Amino acid sequence: MIQGTFTERERTRDRFPLINRRNIHASRYTQTLIAEALRVGLLPIELVDDVQMQIRGILEDRLRELRRTGTVTVDEICAQTQLDAIFYSVDTYLLGFHDPMYAINAVQAMCVEDMYRAGQRALKSLVCETVGLSVQAKKTRITTDNTAYNTTLDEEIRAWLDCYDYRYSGHTVIRDLTYPLADGAGILRNNVHGIHFLRDYLTRCLTENRFAALFEPEEKALLFSSYAAMHKTTTEDMQINLFSVIINNALGASILGKYTGILVLTEEEVGTLYAGLYRKTTREIEHMTTEAIRTMTADLKPDPVVTAYVNGHAKQLVSRLVSARDAGEGASLFVPSDPKELFKL
Repeated sequence: MIQGTFTERERTRDRFPLINRRNIHASRYTQTLIAEALRVGLLPIELVDDVQMQIRGILEDRLRELRRTGTVTVDEICAQTQLDAIFYSVDTYLLGFHDPMYAINAVQAMCVEDMYRAGQRALKSLVCETVGLSVQAKKTRITTDNTAYNTTLDEEIRAWLDCYDYRYSGHTVIRDLTYPLADGAGILRNNVHGIHFLRDYLTRCLTENRFAALFEPEEKALLFSSYAAMHKTTTEDMQINLFSVIINNALGASILGKYTGILVLTEEEVGTLYAGLYRKTTREIEHMTTEAIRTMTADLKPDPVVTAYVNGHAKQLVSRLVSARDAGEGASLFVPSDPKELFKL
């Protein structure tokens, strides 16, 4: 008996490397995890059938509760919504293992009801964490009259949290947050929704705020007004990520050998930057960007989280520099302004 158990564990461990993690998606974690584990023989079909029956039992209990309380009219659409909410809770619990191997072990060892209840507790904790992040994002906010930025922080996030119910609609998709992040597509690539999406959004927004806080308010105010003038709009109406505007000029200052804490670039300095770009290959631009970021973080000494965020932004910065090189005289990556305007702020 003991030897058989040992042999089974050895067989299971040998099959873990067969898992293709690209087949497992965060938005349908439990379902894709089980499908992949079944494909490589880590889970028997009998266990998969049992998991499905347990999920159905939880759904039936939930629908009976909704009928009893009169919360909603229970129809096919509601049943699918509640099924999605159940899976979202189980997904949340299994995602907490951060590795498919441990998540598969949990599926093998636990009943679905226990995973579901643990997921509900994790979601409640995530809501509290996200509320805390929203408070921090407001406290560290960039001083600006930009409507998109202020509306998102002051109104949209609060409105979404006020109506969010992790118990019955935790999987709700968030749409139309007005303010764009520097790498908003990164969250979409992660394919998360519900409270996970908002937590990721606020975590990134907070990190961008902390980077912006490394620069003087007058420097940022002049940069934003100069950007608005260059694009024939106002600072209120700019549809742009403020972190991106700041880091572009900070990078330019670093390339020029200026102290990175200075965001103001003159027309002449911007011309020098573009002239240098036109003569460089893409590989040279990649090397130059790496060195400029290293200098930038050494000068500004941001905390490790901000440093990691900036380093993770390197590929986008390289892409922008290459695009500016290819655009020639039509490039608009760096924002020029008159340093004398600082004294008027």
